[in-house]
Amino acid sequence: MTAQIHTLILAAGKGTRMKSELPKVVHPILGKPMVSYVIDAAKAVGSEKTIVITGFKSELVRHTLTNEQVEFVEQPQQLGTGHAVQCYARTSPSRPNHLMVVCGDTPLISQQTLKQMIELHLQQRPAITMMTLEMSDPGNYGRIIRRDGKVVAIREAKDCTKEELKITEVNLAVYLFDTDFLFSNIFKLNSKNSQNEFYLTDLVEMAEKQGLKVQAVIEKDESSTLGINSRQHLAQVGAILQSKILDYHMTRGVTIVNPAQTLIGPDCEIAPDTTIWPGCIITGRCRIDTNCEIGPNTVVFESDIGANSKIQCCIVEKATIPAGKTPAPYSKIVSGSSF
Repeated sequence: MTAQIHTLILAAGKGTRMKSELPKVVHPILGKPMVSYVIDAAKAVGSEKTIVITGFKSELVRHTLTNEQVEFVEQPQQLGTGHAVQCYARTSPSRPNHLMVVCGDTPLISQQTLKQMIELHLQQRPAITMMTLEMSDPGNYGRIIRRDGKVVAIREAKDCTKEELKITEVNLAVYLFDTDFLFSNIFKLNSKNSQNEFYLTDLVEMAEKQGLKVQAVIEKDESSTLGINSRQHLAQVGAILQSKILDYHMTRGVTIVNPAQTLIGPDCEIAPDTTIWPGCIITGRCRIDTNCEIGPNTVVFESDIGANSKIQCCIVEKATIPAGKTPAPYSKIVSGSSF
């Protein structure tokens, strides 16, 4: 019997440093809400159900993710990561064998490392498997406390001693829990710390005291761990994602004349021998067939463009352009447009 894994995405915060009335996790990156990248990663590694913890402007988050096939649990007060999981545990009618917990503001999260975590967790059957990272400058990240090589605790930076602050292995707030352990201990957490919050990280020390195993998988790619807390972070992560997307299409035979002046979203399919000229913005679920010329200075959103089409200086929104068509430059083509 296959072990059942669900994913809980922590997405309740406002994101004060974003200086926005939008909840942080719905800010778009290349036309797609940042939390949607995390949802995609969870589904890609075999999670059978995804639950999103909402808080600030919960209804707006739910509306933004209407088509994502996820469930929602509200965290009315943001009292820490442990409290978020408590909110889930109180409302969960049944529980899976294992629960993966990730943050909604980490759109670069590595599917490969998540798969490694799952494989290790299912092989070793620990109480907790977690993701860590070695950093030369760990800053405010929580430190991984080891004894004889084994993980025994996670210490939030504000609660660390001077010696503990010298530790370079840090917590990435990505966990996979055995739910028998989780549900037996989640309500034993307390808020006796500098933040007066319920820390999910305290479960590691609780597991160790109960004689249970805690496993860690070390992430090798630091860029995949970047969380978004500001507009600068949003731009930084967007640039990394864009570079990967453009490289993906060029590797598969698409000509992108000037990558620095081209924006292509993550859900676009472009066939080989198509050329994308500078000044193009292609986002949403788009399909562009072979031997097309798109641009210059063209916007394509949620559209299907047939083979051998030439689209110059146009706006194409939720439209279907038949094969071999060349709309007049400066046209706006929408659903139902005729040729």
